[in-house]
Amino acid sequence: MRKILLALPLALAACMSESDPAAIPGDYELVAVEGVAISGTPTLRIAEDGAVSGQGPCNLFSGRNNAALPRLDLGALATTRRACLQEGGEQAFFQALGAVREARREGEELVMTGPDVTIRWRAVTQ
Repeated sequence: MRKILLALPLALAACMSESDPAAIPGDYELVAVEGVAISGTPTLRIAEDGAVSGQGPCNLFSGRNNAALPRLDLGALATTRRACLQEGGEQAFFQALGAVREARREGEELVMTGPDVTIRWRAVTQ
C-alpha cells in the first residue's frame, strides 16, 4: 500500500505536465489521423496568442483557436485553393482538424482529440 501511495504523486505530476497548456504551442509534423498516415507533409504551428497555421496535404491553412488551451475550437480555417494532385487525404485532414476539441502533449507528440477523432503530431525541433 505504501508503494502505491508514493507512486501516486509521481503519476499525477506526469498527467499534469502532459496537459500543461504552456507545453502545447510550437511547430509540428503530422504523424497520423485516426492511425492512418496522410499523404504529403502536413504541418501545424500553434502560437501562444491562439493563431494556428500550417500546410495540409496540398493547401496552406490559417486561423485561430477560439478556446483556451488545452481546449480547442479551431472554427473555420482559411485555406488556399490549389489543385490537389494527391489522391485522398485533404478532405479527411481538414474534417479531422475541424473536429478536435482538446490537445495534450505526450512526450514529443501533440495529441489532438475530439468526438471520434484523434490526430497525432510530432514536435519539430528548431
